Amino acid sequence: MDTTTTATASTARRLRFREAVTGLAARAQSTDLLRWVLVPAASAIIIGLNFMIWGWVGAARTAREIEQIPYLISGGLIGLAFVFLGGLLLASAFWMVLLKKFQDEAEERARRDRELLEQRLATLFPAAPTTNGTGEKSRPRRARAAP
Repeated sequence: MDTTTTATASTARRLRFREAVTGLAARAQSTDLLRWVLVPAASAIIIGLNFMIWGWVGAARTAREIEQIPYLISGGLIGLAFVFLGGLLLASAFWMVLLKKFQDEAEERARRDRELLEQRLATLFPAAPTTNGTGEKSRPRRARAAP
């Protein structure tokens, strides 16, 4: 294999790797994660409310307090725990949406600022000539080796 084929193969590998990594980042920021939080949150709240309703119905059927305690424990407290857990999941989903919105706004501001800076630099420093004054094209300088 000659050096040109090796260079093009390695460049193609790098490009494929960059595209794959970009795809991973896009998937991690997608709305699928939000669905994975919203569905259990809504389910937990509905289950918790059902537990509390059935606990109340069971406790309402008896007049003796000693017989109402199991309904309070199984229906009320477990239902309250489910509702609390669902509420926390909903709050975290809302927080994730806000963070995504703020991130998008910050990226947009940074893009606009960069474009504005590029425009100002282009007006302050017009394109430099490509010759070095002798009629020959200028060559880029080599970096100095560290001593």
